Amino acid sequence: MKKILLGFLAIGLLTLFGCEKDEENTSTDSTNTDTTDTNAATDADGNTYQSVIIGTQEWMTENLKTTKYADGTSIPNVTNGSQWENLSSGAWCHYDNDSQYESTYGKLYNWYAVETEKLCPTGWHVPSDAEWAVLTDYLTS
Repeated sequence: MKKILLGFLAIGLLTLFGCEKDEENTSTDSTNTDTTDTNAATDADGNTYQSVIIGTQEWMTENLKTTKYADGTSIPNVTNGSQWENLSSGAWCHYDNDSQYESTYGKLYNWYAVETEKLCPTGWHVPSDAEWAVLTDYLTS
């Protein structure tokens, strides 16, 4: 039963969190799990994201919806599967190429968009595997 609950929790977290706050701005209070309205982030499109502190990390409470990198450069929308597979530059699409899913899942970005390190709003970054491990360890301890 515990593994099923942890599985649902992990799936919920994967759909809930988009970016993590840069380390120099992160709280060190390991008991704080309150949402923080004062630490909202705004992307280059003007979308605002609230955050929550979990353990020692601060995470966005929803996935990204931006069509621009933090520096204002546009990220192309690619809906053709063959084109997507053959890309060597950043792009985004909607889940199942259906914009009705944006409010639930945000936009989906390819690896080239992620590796620019400009995908998240200024002061935020896409979490590393190690940061996901810290979150998982905190939630399962």
